[in-house]
Amino acid sequence: MNFTFSDPEKILFQQMASALDKSRNHLEKCACQTEKDIAQALHSYNQCLEPLGYLKHYADPKSIGPVARLEMMRIFARHQPSLFLGHESAFRIFPEIFQHMPDASAFDQNDIGAIAFCEDFVETDPKSMQISIQKKDTHFIISGKKSFVMNAQIASWIAVNGKIDNKTAILFVSSQSAGIDIVPLQNKRIFSELAMANITFTHCSVPINHVIFEASILAQVQLSEDMAYIACALGMIDQCIQTATAFTKKHESEKKPLIAHQAVAFSLAEMVTLKQTAELLAYRAAWMLATDNSEKIVLVNCAKVFCSEAAETIASKSMKILGGQVFENNHVVEQAFHNSKFLQLAGTSTHLARIAIADVSL
Repeated sequence: MNFTFSDPEKILFQQMASALDKSRNHLEKCACQTEKDIAQALHSYNQCLEPLGYLKHYADPKSIGPVARLEMMRIFARHQPSLFLGHESAFRIFPEIFQHMPDASAFDQNDIGAIAFCEDFVETDPKSMQISIQKKDTHFIISGKKSFVMNAQIASWIAVNGKIDNKTAILFVSSQSAGIDIVPLQNKRIFSELAMANITFTHCSVPINHVIFEASILAQVQLSEDMAYIACALGMIDQCIQTATAFTKKHESEKKPLIAHQAVAFSLAEMVTLKQTAELLAYRAAWMLATDNSEKIVLVNCAKVFCSEAAETIASKSMKILGGQVFENNHVVEQAFHNSKFLQLAGTSTHLARIAIADVSL
Protein backbone atom coordinates (compact mmCIF):
# COMPACT_ATOMS: atom_id res chain seq x y z
CA MET A 1 0.00 0.00 0.00
CA ASN A 2 1.81 3.08 -1.30
CA PHE A 3 0.10 6.47 -1.22
CA THR A 4 3.01 8.37 -2.76
CA PHE A 5 1.86 9.92 -6.01
CA SER A 6 4.10 9.83 -9.07
CA ASP A 7 5.38 12.99 -10.76
CA PRO A 8 2.94 12.60 -13.69
CA GLU A 9 0.08 12.27 -11.20
CA LYS A 10 1.19 15.38 -9.34
CA ILE A 11 1.30 17.28 -12.63
CA LEU A 12 -2.21 16.01 -13.39
CA PHE A 13 -3.43 17.31 -10.03
CA GLN A 14 -1.92 20.72 -10.77
CA GLN A 15 -3.57 20.76 -14.19
CA MET A 16 -6.90 19.93 -12.59
CA ALA A 17 -6.62 22.69 -10.01
CA SER A 18 -5.75 25.14 -12.78
CA ALA A 19 -8.68 23.99 -14.93
CA LEU A 20 -11.08 24.36 -12.01
CA ASP A 21 -9.83 27.88 -11.33
CA LYS A 22 -10.60 28.81 -14.94
CA SER A 23 -14.11 27.40 -14.64
CA ARG A 24 -14.56 29.36 -11.42
CA ASN A 25 -14.67 32.56 -13.49
CA HIS A 26 -17.80 31.30 -15.25
CA LEU A 27 -19.29 30.19 -11.94
CA GLU A 28 -18.76 33.60 -10.37
CA LYS A 29 -20.44 35.31 -13.32
CA CYS A 30 -23.60 33.19 -13.20
CA ALA A 31 -23.54 32.73 -9.39
CA CYS A 32 -25.69 29.60 -9.83
CA GLN A 33 -28.87 31.51 -9.03
CA THR A 34 -31.09 29.50 -11.39
CA GLU A 35 -31.40 25.90 -12.54
CA LYS A 36 -30.04 26.97 -15.93
CA ASP A 37 -26.98 28.46 -14.20
CA ILE A 38 -26.34 25.19 -12.34
CA ALA A 39 -26.64 23.14 -15.54
CA GLN A 40 -24.26 25.48 -17.37
CA ALA A 41 -21.76 25.29 -14.50
CA LEU A 42 -21.85 21.47 -14.53
CA HIS A 43 -21.26 21.41 -18.29
CA SER A 44 -18.43 23.91 -17.92
CA TYR A 45 -16.70 21.73 -15.34
CA ASN A 46 -17.29 18.63 -17.44
CA GLN A 47 -15.64 20.18 -20.47
CA CYS A 48 -12.54 21.22 -18.56
CA LEU A 49 -12.13 17.90 -16.70
CA GLU A 50 -12.89 15.41 -19.48
CA PRO A 51 -9.48 15.84 -21.23
CA LEU A 52 -7.74 14.98 -17.93
CA GLY A 53 -9.29 11.49 -17.84
CA TYR A 54 -11.23 12.40 -14.72
CA LEU A 55 -14.34 10.47 -15.71
CA LYS A 56 -12.75 7.20 -16.85
CA HIS A 57 -13.94 4.19 -14.86
CA TYR A 58 -11.18 2.72 -12.68
CA ALA A 59 -11.53 -0.61 -14.55
CA ASP A 60 -10.57 1.17 -17.78
CA PRO A 61 -6.92 0.37 -18.70
CA LYS A 62 -6.37 4.09 -19.38
CA SER A 63 -7.85 5.10 -16.03
CA ILE A 64 -5.71 6.89 -13.47
CA GLY A 65 -6.93 4.40 -10.86
CA PRO A 66 -9.06 4.78 -7.71
CA VAL A 67 -6.35 6.29 -5.48
CA ALA A 68 -5.29 9.09 -7.83
CA ARG A 69 -8.91 9.61 -8.81
CA LEU A 70 -9.85 10.08 -5.16
CA GLU A 71 -7.27 12.88 -4.95
CA MET A 72 -8.76 14.52 -8.05
CA MET A 73 -12.24 14.21 -6.56
CA ARG A 74 -10.97 15.79 -3.37
CA ILE A 75 -9.50 18.72 -5.32
CA PHE A 76 -12.85 19.24 -7.05
CA ALA A 77 -14.76 18.99 -3.74
CA ARG A 78 -12.40 21.49 -2.09
CA HIS A 79 -13.10 23.84 -5.00
CA GLN A 80 -16.92 23.57 -4.94
CA PRO A 81 -18.57 20.77 -2.90
CA SER A 82 -22.12 21.18 -4.24
CA LEU A 83 -21.21 21.13 -7.92
CA PHE A 84 -18.73 18.32 -7.28
CA LEU A 85 -21.53 16.03 -6.04
CA GLY A 86 -23.83 17.13 -8.86
CA HIS A 87 -21.12 16.44 -11.43
CA GLU A 88 -20.29 13.02 -9.97
CA SER A 89 -23.92 11.96 -10.07
CA ALA A 90 -24.65 13.37 -13.54
CA PHE A 91 -21.52 12.56 -15.50
CA ARG A 92 -19.86 9.62 -13.77
CA ILE A 93 -22.28 7.44 -11.82
CA PHE A 94 -25.41 7.85 -13.97
CA PRO A 95 -23.68 7.02 -17.30
CA GLU A 96 -22.18 3.89 -15.71
CA ILE A 97 -25.76 2.75 -15.00
CA PHE A 98 -27.21 3.88 -18.33
CA GLN A 99 -24.69 1.95 -20.41
CA HIS A 100 -26.47 -1.27 -19.38
CA MET A 101 -29.76 -0.17 -20.93
CA PRO A 102 -30.70 -1.95 -24.21
CA ASP A 103 -31.39 1.41 -25.86
CA ALA A 104 -28.30 3.17 -24.50
CA SER A 105 -28.00 5.25 -27.68
CA ALA A 106 -30.89 7.36 -26.37
CA PHE A 107 -28.50 8.97 -23.89
CA ASP A 108 -26.35 11.82 -25.16
CA GLN A 109 -23.03 12.36 -23.39
CA ASN A 110 -24.06 15.94 -22.71
CA ASP A 111 -27.30 14.88 -21.02
CA ILE A 112 -27.49 15.35 -17.25
CA GLY A 113 -28.67 12.28 -15.36
CA ALA A 114 -30.34 11.94 -11.97
CA ILE A 115 -30.37 8.89 -9.70
CA ALA A 116 -33.60 8.34 -7.75
CA PHE A 117 -32.74 5.42 -5.47
CA CYS A 118 -33.66 7.05 -2.17
CA GLU A 119 -36.96 6.82 -0.26
CA ASP A 120 -37.52 8.84 2.92
CA PHE A 121 -33.84 9.83 2.83
CA VAL A 122 -32.65 6.25 3.16
CA GLU A 123 -30.67 4.51 0.42
CA THR A 124 -33.42 1.95 0.16
CA ASP A 125 -32.92 -1.76 0.66
CA PRO A 126 -34.51 -3.48 -2.38
CA LYS A 127 -36.66 -5.53 0.01
CA SER A 128 -38.27 -2.44 1.56
CA MET A 129 -38.89 -0.29 -1.53
CA GLN A 130 -42.43 1.06 -1.61
CA ILE A 131 -42.58 2.44 -5.14
CA SER A 132 -45.17 0.61 -7.24
CA ILE A 133 -44.31 -0.75 -10.70
CA GLN A 134 -46.99 -2.48 -12.79
CA LYS A 135 -46.71 -3.88 -16.31
CA LYS A 136 -49.19 -2.67 -18.94
CA ASP A 137 -48.75 -3.96 -22.50
CA THR A 138 -45.31 -2.77 -23.68
CA HIS A 139 -44.76 -0.37 -20.78
CA PHE A 140 -44.26 -0.31 -17.03
CA ILE A 141 -46.30 2.13 -14.93
CA ILE A 142 -44.52 3.77 -11.98
CA SER A 143 -46.25 5.30 -8.96
CA GLY A 144 -44.57 6.47 -5.77
CA LYS A 145 -42.06 8.94 -4.38
CA LYS A 146 -38.28 9.23 -4.41
CA SER A 147 -36.51 11.66 -2.07
CA PHE A 148 -33.46 13.93 -2.18
CA VAL A 149 -32.70 13.36 -5.86
CA MET A 150 -29.61 15.26 -7.01
CA ASN A 151 -29.90 17.13 -10.34
CA ALA A 152 -33.65 16.43 -10.36
CA GLN A 153 -34.71 19.77 -11.88
CA ILE A 154 -32.02 19.81 -14.57
CA ALA A 155 -31.88 16.13 -15.58
CA SER A 156 -32.78 14.75 -18.99
CA TRP A 157 -33.06 11.22 -17.60
CA ILE A 158 -33.92 9.82 -14.17
CA ALA A 159 -32.86 6.33 -13.02
CA VAL A 160 -35.45 4.81 -10.66
CA ASN A 161 -35.03 1.55 -8.76
CA GLY A 162 -37.86 -0.78 -7.79
CA LYS A 163 -39.14 -4.35 -7.80
CA ILE A 164 -40.73 -6.11 -10.77
CA ASP A 165 -41.93 -9.68 -10.16
CA ASN A 166 -39.66 -9.80 -7.09
CA LYS A 167 -36.67 -8.87 -9.24
CA THR A 168 -34.62 -5.73 -8.63
CA ALA A 169 -35.06 -3.39 -11.58
CA ILE A 170 -33.78 0.00 -12.71
CA LEU A 171 -36.06 2.05 -14.94
CA PHE A 172 -34.85 5.00 -17.02
CA VAL A 173 -37.48 7.72 -17.14
CA SER A 174 -37.33 10.70 -19.46
CA SER A 175 -37.77 13.92 -17.52
CA GLN A 176 -40.32 14.95 -20.18
CA SER A 177 -42.61 12.00 -19.35
CA ALA A 178 -46.12 12.66 -18.08
CA GLY A 179 -46.85 11.94 -14.43
CA ILE A 180 -43.65 13.40 -12.93
CA ASP A 181 -43.89 16.05 -10.20
CA ILE A 182 -40.57 17.55 -9.10
CA VAL A 183 -40.61 19.56 -5.86
CA PRO A 184 -37.31 21.38 -5.11
CA LEU A 185 -36.02 21.24 -1.54
CA GLN A 186 -36.44 24.49 0.35
CA ASN A 187 -33.45 24.11 2.69
CA LYS A 188 -30.78 26.22 0.98
CA ARG A 189 -28.23 25.52 3.71
CA ILE A 190 -27.60 21.99 2.44
CA PHE A 191 -25.33 22.03 -0.63
CA SER A 192 -26.88 25.26 -1.87
CA GLU A 193 -25.78 24.89 -5.52
CA LEU A 194 -27.03 21.31 -5.80
CA ALA A 195 -30.32 21.00 -7.72
CA MET A 196 -31.93 18.58 -5.27
CA ALA A 197 -35.63 17.72 -5.10
CA ASN A 198 -38.26 15.14 -4.20
CA ILE A 199 -39.92 13.41 -7.17
CA THR A 200 -43.43 11.96 -7.18
CA PHE A 201 -44.37 9.57 -9.97
CA THR A 202 -48.09 9.23 -10.73
CA HIS A 203 -48.89 6.53 -13.30
CA CYS A 204 -45.70 7.42 -15.17
CA SER A 205 -45.19 5.20 -18.24
CA VAL A 206 -41.77 3.70 -19.09
CA PRO A 207 -41.09 1.57 -22.22
CA ILE A 208 -39.95 -2.00 -21.62
CA ASN A 209 -36.67 -1.35 -23.44
CA HIS A 210 -35.86 1.33 -20.84
CA VAL A 211 -35.68 -1.22 -18.01
CA ILE A 212 -32.78 -3.38 -16.83
CA PHE A 213 -32.65 -6.18 -14.27
CA GLU A 214 -29.17 -5.89 -12.78
CA ALA A 215 -29.21 -6.19 -8.98
CA SER A 216 -25.40 -5.96 -8.83
CA ILE A 217 -25.53 -2.44 -10.28
CA LEU A 218 -27.20 -1.11 -7.13
CA ALA A 219 -24.24 -2.20 -5.00
CA GLN A 220 -21.78 -0.61 -7.43
CA VAL A 221 -23.78 2.63 -7.47
CA GLN A 222 -23.79 2.76 -3.68
CA LEU A 223 -20.03 2.14 -3.60
CA SER A 224 -19.42 4.93 -6.13
CA GLU A 225 -21.68 7.32 -4.23
CA ASP A 226 -19.97 6.56 -0.92
CA MET A 227 -16.54 7.25 -2.44
CA ALA A 228 -17.87 10.57 -3.73
CA TYR A 229 -19.15 11.46 -0.24
CA ILE A 230 -15.77 10.50 1.24
CA ALA A 231 -13.97 12.75 -1.24
CA CYS A 232 -16.45 15.54 -0.52
CA ALA A 233 -15.77 15.24 3.22
CA LEU A 234 -12.01 15.48 2.60
CA GLY A 235 -12.52 18.56 0.43
CA MET A 236 -14.63 20.28 3.09
CA ILE A 237 -12.05 19.40 5.75
CA ASP A 238 -9.42 21.14 3.62
CA GLN A 239 -11.66 24.19 3.24
CA CYS A 240 -12.25 24.51 6.98
CA ILE A 241 -8.63 24.08 8.03
CA GLN A 242 -7.35 26.49 5.37
CA THR A 243 -9.93 29.12 6.33
CA ALA A 244 -9.38 28.78 10.09
CA THR A 245 -5.57 28.73 9.82
CA ALA A 246 -5.46 31.81 7.61
CA PHE A 247 -7.70 33.68 10.05
CA THR A 248 -5.56 32.81 13.10
CA LYS A 249 -2.47 34.20 11.38
CA LYS A 250 -3.91 37.59 10.46
CA HIS A 251 -6.34 38.20 13.34
CA GLU A 252 -5.03 39.51 16.67
CA SER A 253 -6.32 39.03 20.19
CA GLU A 254 -4.70 40.64 23.23
CA LYS A 255 -2.11 42.26 20.93
CA LYS A 256 -0.79 39.00 19.48
CA PRO A 257 -1.80 36.74 16.59
CA LEU A 258 -4.66 34.42 17.44
CA ILE A 259 -2.52 31.41 16.57
CA ALA A 260 -0.12 32.35 19.39
CA HIS A 261 -2.78 31.43 21.95
CA GLN A 262 -2.28 27.88 23.18
CA ALA A 263 -5.97 26.96 23.13
CA VAL A 264 -6.27 27.97 19.48
CA ALA A 265 -3.05 26.17 18.53
CA PHE A 266 -4.27 23.00 20.25
CA SER A 267 -7.58 23.20 18.42
CA LEU A 268 -5.79 23.50 15.08
CA ALA A 269 -3.57 20.57 16.03
CA GLU A 270 -6.61 18.40 16.74
CA MET A 271 -8.11 19.40 13.40
CA VAL A 272 -4.95 18.49 11.50
CA THR A 273 -4.72 15.16 13.34
CA LEU A 274 -8.27 14.29 12.30
CA LYS A 275 -7.50 15.38 8.74
CA GLN A 276 -4.41 13.18 8.48
CA THR A 277 -6.28 10.17 9.89
CA ALA A 278 -9.22 10.71 7.53
CA GLU A 279 -6.82 10.87 4.58
CA LEU A 280 -5.14 7.59 5.50
CA LEU A 281 -8.45 5.76 5.87
CA ALA A 282 -9.88 7.22 2.67
CA TYR A 283 -6.83 6.38 0.57
CA ARG A 284 -6.66 2.89 2.03
CA ALA A 285 -10.29 2.37 0.96
CA ALA A 286 -9.42 3.58 -2.55
CA TRP A 287 -6.39 1.28 -2.61
CA MET A 288 -8.65 -1.65 -1.66
CA LEU A 289 -10.79 -0.82 -4.70
CA ALA A 290 -7.69 -0.63 -6.89
CA THR A 291 -6.59 -4.11 -5.81
CA ASP A 292 -10.16 -5.49 -5.65
CA ASN A 293 -9.47 -6.62 -2.10
CA SER A 294 -12.16 -8.68 -0.39
CA GLU A 295 -12.31 -6.10 2.43
CA LYS A 296 -13.02 -3.16 0.12
CA ILE A 297 -16.66 -2.74 1.23
CA VAL A 298 -15.87 -2.65 4.94
CA LEU A 299 -12.99 -0.19 4.37
CA VAL A 300 -15.25 2.11 2.35
CA ASN A 301 -17.80 1.96 5.18
CA CYS A 302 -15.09 2.77 7.74
CA ALA A 303 -13.89 5.71 5.65
CA LYS A 304 -17.44 6.97 5.10
CA VAL A 305 -18.12 6.98 8.85
CA PHE A 306 -14.83 8.55 9.92
CA CYS A 307 -14.46 11.16 7.16
CA SER A 308 -18.03 12.48 7.35
CA GLU A 309 -17.94 12.73 11.14
CA ALA A 310 -14.44 14.26 11.10
CA ALA A 311 -15.75 16.90 8.68
CA GLU A 312 -18.45 17.87 11.18
CA THR A 313 -15.98 18.02 14.10
CA ILE A 314 -13.46 20.10 12.14
CA ALA A 315 -16.17 22.46 10.87
CA SER A 316 -17.41 22.93 14.44
CA LYS A 317 -13.91 23.70 15.75
CA SER A 318 -13.34 26.10 12.85
CA MET A 319 -16.56 27.96 13.68
CA LYS A 320 -15.36 28.50 17.25
CA ILE A 321 -12.12 30.01 15.95
CA LEU A 322 -13.74 32.19 13.30
CA GLY A 323 -16.53 33.52 15.50
CA GLY A 324 -19.62 35.35 14.24
CA GLN A 325 -18.34 35.85 10.70
CA VAL A 326 -19.37 32.26 9.89
CA PHE A 327 -23.00 33.38 9.95
CA GLU A 328 -22.43 35.70 7.01
CA ASN A 329 -24.20 34.64 3.83
CA ASN A 330 -22.83 31.39 2.39
CA HIS A 331 -19.72 31.26 4.58
CA VAL A 332 -17.70 28.22 3.57
CA VAL A 333 -17.31 26.88 7.13
CA GLU A 334 -20.97 27.21 8.08
CA GLN A 335 -21.87 25.43 4.83
CA ALA A 336 -19.38 22.67 5.65
CA PHE A 337 -20.95 22.20 9.08
CA HIS A 338 -24.46 21.73 7.65
CA ASN A 339 -23.25 19.70 4.67
CA SER A 340 -21.30 17.29 6.88
CA LYS A 341 -24.56 16.15 8.48
CA PHE A 342 -25.97 15.48 5.04
CA LEU A 343 -22.89 13.39 4.16
CA GLN A 344 -23.43 11.28 7.28
CA LEU A 345 -26.94 10.38 6.13
CA ALA A 346 -26.48 10.18 2.36
CA GLY A 347 -25.51 6.96 0.61
CA THR A 348 -24.70 4.38 3.26
CA SER A 349 -25.60 6.27 6.44
CA THR A 350 -23.09 6.19 9.27
CA HIS A 351 -25.57 4.16 11.33
CA LEU A 352 -26.03 1.49 8.65
CA ALA A 353 -22.30 1.55 7.89
CA ARG A 354 -21.52 0.80 11.53
CA ILE A 355 -23.94 -2.13 11.44
CA ALA A 356 -22.24 -3.49 8.31
CA ILE A 357 -18.79 -3.07 9.87
CA ALA A 358 -19.91 -4.89 13.02
CA ASP A 359 -21.42 -7.74 10.99
CA VAL A 360 -18.06 -8.33 9.30
CA SER A 361 -16.19 -8.10 12.60
CA LEU A 362 -18.36 -10.64 14.44
